[in-house]
Amino acid sequence: MTLIFAYQNRTIYKDITVLDADGDTVTPGTSDEIRATILRLEETAELTVTSAAPTTNGSSFTKGAENRLKLDNADLAEIEPGVYSIIFDFYDSVDSEWKNIDRQVFILERT
Repeated sequence: MTLIFAYQNRTIYKDITVLDADGDTVTPGTSDEIRATILRLEETAELTVTSAAPTTNGSSFTKGAENRLKLDNADLAEIEPGVYSIIFDFYDSVDSEWKNIDRQVFILERT
């Protein structure tokens, strides 16, 4: 588990590595998806970003050799500053199911 630190008015980029059960790197295929969900446990998600389509404010998840998450400052401005979890999931089209990749601490600061 790692820590992601962000500010409300600054766009942030984070690269994510997808690993299989053997620890080998997986490059998502065209039918696979990746998503990131920012939330406090047992609460409604504050923000969900998927590789399927960007949010209306421009946050996106580009999949490939670099799985790059972009959290746009406009989306971050709508979240109350504080400590959250950010959960990364991978939709494996071969198995037709979502698989958890990682859970990290997400701290959003006011600027």
